[in-house]
Amino acid sequence: MTPNLQIELRRFISSNVVSKLNKFYFENDALLIKGIDVSIGTILMGLYNKAEESDFYSEIVSLIKEDSTFYQEVDFNAGRILSVDDCYRLEGNVLLKELFENKKGRISEMVSNEVGIKSETAREILNFSALLVMSYLRFNLQLIESLKLLLDDQKRDILNSIPPGIKIILGFSNYETVEEKNQSIGRSIFTLFGHNFFSF
Repeated sequence: MTPNLQIELRRFISSNVVSKLNKFYFENDALLIKGIDVSIGTILMGLYNKAEESDFYSEIVSLIKEDSTFYQEVDFNAGRILSVDDCYRLEGNVLLKELFENKKGRISEMVSNEVGIKSETAREILNFSALLVMSYLRFNLQLIESLKLLLDDQKRDILNSIPPGIKIILGFSNYETVEEKNQSIGRSIFTLFGHNFFSF
């Protein structure tokens, strides 16, 4: 069965994880969850942009070591993060540099501005999200070969979770999400009126 990457990764963000993270950042829980969700989408589209670079996926995932602190704190089979400490501040930063290069700082500030959280929080949850995504892929190495196709298939939904400013930095315009919304509105109207008209 083909996994929906966003849904699979969101499973790890429990209320317990949010509570533990907030011991460091003191943000509104809802905004912190939104920030992590935006960050996960941003990491996934960062990977999408690297699809044409030979062996990039294998190389960045190989930076995750099975004996690393963060990796050992995740129960991938149960979809749970067992413990939350600040190890991701260093471990995640390396991944972000590989993924976004000189755009890392701009993306972090845009997460802060678009979500409404502190700059420091945005930087750290990007690190956290990068580690979570890469660790998930490290555990599910069989996905690497089909990752480009997976991301291409799920691209529209992922982009819909990312605010406009971040999409622009990543090189995506808004037309894709606007097109989807228009189609959705059309389907809703047809369903509403079609049902009324044809149910007599």
